[in-house]
Amino acid sequence: MEMKEAIIARRSVRSYTGQPLDESVINELSEFISEIKPLHDNIPVDVMLYEKDDFHKEFARSAMYRATNYVVLRSAMSVQGYLQNVGFIGELIALWITHRGISSCWAGLAKQKTLPSRGELPYVISIEFGRGDNAPFRRLPEEAPRKKLHEFLLGEISRPEFLPVLEAGRLAPSAINLQPVRFLTNDDSIYICRKKPSLKYRYLDNIQQIDVGIAMANMYVSCDGECTFVRQSSPPELPQDIIYEYTMRLKKR
Repeated sequence: MEMKEAIIARRSVRSYTGQPLDESVINELSEFISEIKPLHDNIPVDVMLYEKDDFHKEFARSAMYRATNYVVLRSAMSVQGYLQNVGFIGELIALWITHRGISSCWAGLAKQKTLPSRGELPYVISIEFGRGDNAPFRRLPEEAPRKKLHEFLLGEISRPEFLPVLEAGRLAPSAINLQPVRFLTNDDSIYICRKKPSLKYRYLDNIQQIDVGIAMANMYVSCDGECTFVRQSSPPELPQDIIYEYTMRLKKR
C-alpha cells in the first residue's frame, strides 16, 4: 500500500489482537520519524515510541488503550501553530503505519500521570497502533463516515487540480468526528480554516487545532509534498464562525 492509498484505507481502530509487531517495523518507523519535515521546523517536538506496558506506567490507564505500541508526541507550547504542527507530524506517522498494514487510533484521552521532568517537553497527544482485531482497511472513500465535500467548502472549487487535495483533507479523522476543518479556494491557493466549536464542544478547541494539522498532513501526502503552507497576516474575509488557519499553495509541475 502506498501512503496516498493509506489516506482512504486508514480507519480508527480500538481493538487489537495483542500480537507483537516485528522489531524491524519499529526500527523502520523510527527512521521514518527522524526524516519527517514538520509543519514548523522552529517548534521543538519530541516523538517517542512506547510498548504497551511502558506506556501504561507513564500514562493513566484506560480500557480504550489496548494496542501493543504507542507514539507519544511532546512539544514546546505557547507557540502559535504548535498544535497544528503536532497533528501534522502525528498524521504522517499514522499514514506510514497504515501503509505497512498496521492499525492505529489517535489516543486523545490519554493523560500523563506526572508533570514533565526537567528538560522534558510537555505531553500533547498519543497514537496507539498494533495488529487490528477484525478491522479491515477501507477500500473506498465512501466507506468513511464523513460529510460530503461541499459541506467542507466555503464557496466553489476554483481549480480542478484542487479536488484530490480537498478530498484528502475531507477524509482526515477528527475528535469525536466533528470534522471542523473548512476550505476556501481561489486561483492559486487553498485557505485551510476551522469552524469555531459550539459552546457544547468548546473544551475541544485545542484538539480541533490538532485536527487541522491532521487534515493538512493528508493534503500534503495527496500532492506528494509538492506544496507549501504559510500563515498569512491578512487572510481572506470569512464568515464570523470560521477561523483562518493556513494557506496552502501547490507547486507548479
